[in-house]
Amino acid sequence: MQLPTAAVVVALPAIHAEFGTSIAELQWTVTAFMIPFSSFLIAAGRLADIFGRKRFMLIGTLLFGAGSVIAAAAPGIEVLIAGIALAGAGGAMIMPASMSILTNVFTGEKRGTAIGMWGAATELVSGIGVLIGGLLTGALDWRWIFIVCALIAIAIALTTLRGAPESSDPEAPRKVDLLGVGLSVSALTSLTLALIQGASWGWSSAAIVGLLVAAVVLALAFVLTERRASNPIIDFSFFRRRNFAGATVVIFVLDFSFGAMLFFLPLYFQELLGYTPIEVGLLLLPLTGLMVVGSPAGGKVAGRVGVLIPIAIGLAVMAIAVWLISGISISTDYGDLWLPTALMGFGVGFALTPMNLAAMNAVRREHAGAASGMLVTLSGLGATLGVAITGAIFNSLNADNTVTEVAKTGVTVSHDQAEALDGVLAGATGATKTLHEIAGSSSAAVEHALREAFVDALGTAFRLSSALILVGLMLALILIRRSDPVDATPMHPVGATAVPRPVPRRIDAGTVEHLDAVEIV
Repeated sequence: MQLPTAAVVVALPAIHAEFGTSIAELQWTVTAFMIPFSSFLIAAGRLADIFGRKRFMLIGTLLFGAGSVIAAAAPGIEVLIAGIALAGAGGAMIMPASMSILTNVFTGEKRGTAIGMWGAATELVSGIGVLIGGLLTGALDWRWIFIVCALIAIAIALTTLRGAPESSDPEAPRKVDLLGVGLSVSALTSLTLALIQGASWGWSSAAIVGLLVAAVVLALAFVLTERRASNPIIDFSFFRRRNFAGATVVIFVLDFSFGAMLFFLPLYFQELLGYTPIEVGLLLLPLTGLMVVGSPAGGKVAGRVGVLIPIAIGLAVMAIAVWLISGISISTDYGDLWLPTALMGFGVGFALTPMNLAAMNAVRREHAGAASGMLVTLSGLGATLGVAITGAIFNSLNADNTVTEVAKTGVTVSHDQAEALDGVLAGATGATKTLHEIAGSSSAAVEHALREAFVDALGTAFRLSSALILVGLMLALILIRRSDPVDATPMHPVGATAVPRPVPRRIDAGTVEHLDAVEIV
């Protein structure tokens, strides 16, 4: 289910050019999947236990496939975003249902093998998704990403119909915290919309202020609801444990910076450096591939010296990598960026496994599902806000820089005109036409100014992301301590990248079954 978010980042410049969208609208192609996916995941696991895992798997596959078809056929950015959001909701239903089906069908060593293959397949897609996106976009068209997703949905549905028996949990509590789900989705959507549209609508506009106020009110209502709910989505008592609280800081920082990096680097490589989608897919492999290498390495180090040291090393490496990348200019090429992007991927992976271990060892085994579900949710929140906040900073700075840099060429543009030029570097027809209307014979000079404005805004946004990682590092050093698991028997460290891992036992109310690791977007 990670293919849409992993692959679409390479297609963003092509979508930018075809639809003539703004950067803000492009942000929704990523966040539209993550908001419903992370918000619905926990409730979907409960509903699958109650109403039947096979049935829920098929419904989720139908939604995922339908969303993919809508996205593939989208005539404009609005329909594309709607299709991706529908696919995200379907993915949230498929993930816990598929794990529950495997656990029900297989026993003993066969269960471990089946779950291991499931995890390996997910890791593979997460790792090479950018390459798949580059190949499909470069050789065919970006719409083929979603066509492939729809074909995968058909294959999953046929396999489920033929080989998966129906199962459910007759002892599962029948209450599902749908109010909490609704409040969390509404709060996150309001906040994301405000952050993404703030630069274009105006930060002091009634719409943005209203959205921010609504986000705060909805978030407070969510907290109050969860504290009183009998089967809450989030058990806030977990945050009283230092290692769990520290782990949530780490996962938020990891996903925030990683999500922002995966969003902007493909745009920079294609729109500024002129690489093809296929080349970008290959160029980003060090970022995703070194994450796969770093994760088991971090787990081994954690087993010897405790979780704090590898977490600190991973975050420090990330901060250095992002800071190095923030020094980009219009003369930067890939030779200057391959090492920091590789360091970024390794740092994420090296901190990921110890982070999971710190969180899961801080709770009792019977609460493992609840804790892992919370981490998955916070992972999605970090990725969503990483794209939204970094994008908001970039959009504001890029518009201001455009006005300033273009003025140096002797051409005066307003803030609205600067936003209208947003798609020039992607080759969008409407933006290019606007450029010639505004600049005339100075179009080449103005386009150069747009490049300067882009890299300057992006560099500043990345430097702020690097600073956030350092803040996360300091909080981790303050909160996380070396300690034995709360159970007498240590839990097995979660390895590798960005995939939920199985815990083959019944978990407590209101949680997703069989998840004890975190998804990195």
